[in-house]
Amino acid sequence: MAIVLDPSEPPINRGIKTVGIGKKGSKSLTFQLALEIAEDLKSGKVSEAAKGAFFAGLCAKGIGPDEEVLGRAFPPGVLDDPAELLKTIAADAPEFVLWICRQLSEGHTLDKQTAYDLGKFLFSEGPGDAARGWVASFLRVRYETDDEYEGLLQAMEDTLGPPFKAPAPEGEPVIQISEPFDGTDHSYMITPLIGRALQAQAYRVVHQVGRNSGPKAEMNLWDIARALGTRPAASNADLSSAKPEFGWFFHQSVMSQALDRWVDLRRQIIKRPFLATLERFIDPLKAQILIASAFHPPYGEKMAAAAERAGFKGIIIVRNGIEGTVAFPLLRDVKLLLSARQKDGSFLRHEMTIENPRAVEIEEMVEKPRAADNAKLIEAYIKEGSSGNKHFDARVGLTCEGICQALKNL
Repeated sequence: MAIVLDPSEPPINRGIKTVGIGKKGSKSLTFQLALEIAEDLKSGKVSEAAKGAFFAGLCAKGIGPDEEVLGRAFPPGVLDDPAELLKTIAADAPEFVLWICRQLSEGHTLDKQTAYDLGKFLFSEGPGDAARGWVASFLRVRYETDDEYEGLLQAMEDTLGPPFKAPAPEGEPVIQISEPFDGTDHSYMITPLIGRALQAQAYRVVHQVGRNSGPKAEMNLWDIARALGTRPAASNADLSSAKPEFGWFFHQSVMSQALDRWVDLRRQIIKRPFLATLERFIDPLKAQILIASAFHPPYGEKMAAAAERAGFKGIIIVRNGIEGTVAFPLLRDVKLLLSARQKDGSFLRHEMTIENPRAVEIEEMVEKPRAADNAKLIEAYIKEGSSGNKHFDARVGLTCEGICQALKNL
């Protein structure tokens, strides 16, 4: 399938979208696009993070004939020597990080300790953004291992501020709902109402939210929460207060400036790196249960494995729901992957299917949904028992009922 690029975007962005997709999707640059990128590199118009991400994707794919013109941006011979190219574009990175980059380039995977050490660098404030871009892109292109996920997640949790490392106040079990931070651009979100329904079932609900790093930029859960007048939690101690209607919203920028800084790096890297998965597993409260989604079918098992290693005792992964959310579709049965920790520390997984009554004839498709409109639907649903949108109402009923069933089957 041809890659459609917006000619108004900077050349480096178009380049990353061409070579940084993955083993099956990456394509070669045209000579003209490669020439434009080379000129921007020479004139200093490319950010360090974008430079690293682009060349990681290029090296993983292999440099083609039309791409050799990129060599004009470097001293003679640099483009032909991957190790020298890495050293040139990431000269300010620590030697051990350059060693890890070389290991990744040669096809090696990282053990948990090495991944943790790498994570400490990635989330530090020191120089080396080209290396950060390289690592994020390279791991994405070849997919991360479970050990790499675990080590990186530990490094991410280390960045949490003291207010988010204190033990959670005593009380009802905590459920963490973790929607993708880039939200949805084709449907309205019902997540606050899911939180409301679960809290009525004697749970405390916490939502992981943050700034949207893209590529879907219409709205995310935090945009909707703000439109509903919600403020972010200031610390774990907030759970000692009365339950807010929709649950508590733990904002990444309040918990960790180091993680929030990556939002800006990711906007330069363009393609979604490992953080798009792992940021949802940050667990300051040591919640008992995680609810998350995996829209692409093969990714459910990886999500479950990461959640198990993150320490959640009960896990619900919505496998084929609405993209960008845990909400259920209205025209197909829903598959949930459940995982529960056993007394011996192992996990028992099983799949659960929620049959769909097909209450509508066509699926909802919203062009450029707005958080303010989404909030009005939620407010109307609470006040009147109906939002006036049949798709929205049907999705709320089906999803809340299905997730409550899943909780009983953990």
